[in-house]
Amino acid sequence: MNWDTFLAQLANWLSARKLLQRDARWVVGASGGPDSTLLLHALIDLSSRESLGWAIHAAHLHHGLRAGDADADERFVAALAERLGVSLHSERADIRSEVAQGGGTTEEVARNRRYEFLERVALTTGSECVAVAHHADDNAETVFHRICRGTGLRGLAGMADTRAIQPGSRVRLVRPLLQMKRTEIEALCTARGIEFQIDETNTSPSFTRGRIRTTILPLLREQLNPNVSEALLRLAEQARRLGTYLEDAAARTFDSLLVAEEPGRIVLNVSALRNKQYIVQAEVVRRAIAMLAPSEQDLGFGHIEAVLRLVEDSASGKEIHLPGSVVARKQYDRLEFRPLVEEEPPPPLETLHIACPGRTGVPQLAAELVVDVRELAEGGLDRVREKPHPYEEWLDYDRVVFPLVLRARREGDRFHPLGAPGAKTLADFFIEQKVEPSMRARIGVLCDQLGPIWVLPLRIDERVKLRPGTRRVLCLTLHSYAARKLGAS
Repeated sequence: MNWDTFLAQLANWLSARKLLQRDARWVVGASGGPDSTLLLHALIDLSSRESLGWAIHAAHLHHGLRAGDADADERFVAALAERLGVSLHSERADIRSEVAQGGGTTEEVARNRRYEFLERVALTTGSECVAVAHHADDNAETVFHRICRGTGLRGLAGMADTRAIQPGSRVRLVRPLLQMKRTEIEALCTARGIEFQIDETNTSPSFTRGRIRTTILPLLREQLNPNVSEALLRLAEQARRLGTYLEDAAARTFDSLLVAEEPGRIVLNVSALRNKQYIVQAEVVRRAIAMLAPSEQDLGFGHIEAVLRLVEDSASGKEIHLPGSVVARKQYDRLEFRPLVEEEPPPPLETLHIACPGRTGVPQLAAELVVDVRELAEGGLDRVREKPHPYEEWLDYDRVVFPLVLRARREGDRFHPLGAPGAKTLADFFIEQKVEPSMRARIGVLCDQLGPIWVLPLRIDERVKLRPGTRRVLCLTLHSYAARKLGAS
């Protein structure tokens, strides 16, 4: 491949991803190696040939791992940026110190620190894209490493050619050389007279990536398949396509399973989830976790399998702690995902005397109970049943024994739920309605002098329901956003 052909392919790749825009700002990760040095040269040349007017910034992170060699790389990149006429953003990191403090392996910490740095440079310079020079051999090594370590379909797909550089970031990470082999890159550098540095750690057996690159894959090429890298990349591409299909299917399924979605809380229908194919179940669970976790980096398929075992378990009340400080909890027919926080139990509901008619604040429920009395004309029963408010109930005024009080539930409380064949304890009613134990303390009981008439906001008592002979209606309305969180079925 000659230089002009390479630039044409690069332009087509960028155009297909809507990245061939005029006056764009780019950050290029520059290590000094052949791949990143080639990429920097190519983007500068492409901008000049096509009169794109790009502002290109080179970014170099000194990891502090290779003493004199790293210093030489730093000097090389500084000289390269000056020669090419691009601004340089350079920084030093103490990776060993971060590893010693329990930040992870050297490779993991270096990678995280590098992307944090590149994103910061992009935000500082107003750049929307960070270009890094991962190539096809890097991708094959990544796929092989993930297979050996254990991965799901998403991990099997290898590196994405474009993605957000960090979860939720507006900065895009792009890999324009992902389809090129290492040998092609080095050949282009040689033909073009592009000088570069050699990082000895890339082939060091001290690092997992180095062992895969210099020992394991060469052995597989020699004894099993000379085209093992190509085979790994074909597998990754198939996994990527299947993953895209499953993500689309899961997105459609997710909406149909959603019982509640609030900031910091997602609830799915367990019975409906069980009826889906296992692979779709897994993708739905992953999607729910991803909506709450700051990053999916530590989320493995084993975590998703643990949640699905929870779904199949007949027991209620069990929970699992997941990466990203997310908790999955199964409660009856609901699967709830929420952040891991230490929640204080709600304060007990104080006994309140209810104004009738009038408004009574209920601080513990962050609500207001509004009571009104209305006359019901003959034949108006059907019309009055069309209640405009989801937490509004109409009772037969003349069957209520005043005054009214609102209080917390008590041991042994009984009432006759509207439509039920007979009376039952509140405890049994809550179980039937699948109200989580943690939510029961937030449910108020409105009582007249004979007992409960409304378990807020779930059900009124059969004794006070409207009848054909009803002439006066006691209208009760609970005004509160919080009331929507009480778990009414």
